[in-house]
Amino acid sequence: MFISVSQLEHEMGVDKRIGRFFVDRKIPDKNSFWKGRLLYIAFGNGYLSIPVYYDILYRIGIPLEILLEEKHIEFMEQLMHVAILQERNEITKPEELTQIRGKLEGRVRDAEYYQLLNHYLDQSTLNPMGPFGLAFPSLNRADVFLYILCDLPLTDAQWAEAIRFWYALHPSYLIIDDIRDYEKDRKNGDENVIIDFGGGPAGVEKTFELFRENCGTLKEINPLLADFLLGYEERLRENIPINN
Repeated sequence: MFISVSQLEHEMGVDKRIGRFFVDRKIPDKNSFWKGRLLYIAFGNGYLSIPVYYDILYRIGIPLEILLEEKHIEFMEQLMHVAILQERNEITKPEELTQIRGKLEGRVRDAEYYQLLNHYLDQSTLNPMGPFGLAFPSLNRADVFLYILCDLPLTDAQWAEAIRFWYALHPSYLIIDDIRDYEKDRKNGDENVIIDFGGGPAGVEKTFELFRENCGTLKEINPLLADFLLGYEERLRENIPINN
């Protein structure tokens, strides 16, 4: 489904210059993340999260000309290509990390944070380490995207804010996906934060509580986005068998 610049701006608070850049961008060639897609940005949390997170990075003080610089965006797109290959088990996790780190060669802006992120992502199970990670590994499963920060000139304060808002934003998208997929994940033994919270009605309520806490954090920087995400709760409750 088509997402317009107006929707990104007026429903999710995304700066219209960022929205326009991504909505109008051409699908990258030979990229598995966008394979079969006609639009760069469409409904789907993996796609929407890109302009939304870049808007947060802009709000913490990173200039647009740096965020939207072509070489950086090409790196982000290559990262997404490799990440989706790993998600589909077409490459291993070590292969994913090796390929992404190779693409960052000569581009790392902060060696200390880069090494911290490497050590964190090298874990077989993504448990919290330093500034990275939440208590439940199921909510850390997209953290490879944080490598985009290594390609940007962030101050220590901006690193802290970029990480804090990442762990409010992207786990909220994962929660939405996990609520929708709860029954399937429960049957298949797949990762799901509701299962991590113990499952059943209590697990569902704890998941929604975390979701609301995340939205409270996002409200600090983008109130419109926080309200947009909170609007999902009623619809999500209609789609989950909370008695199981």
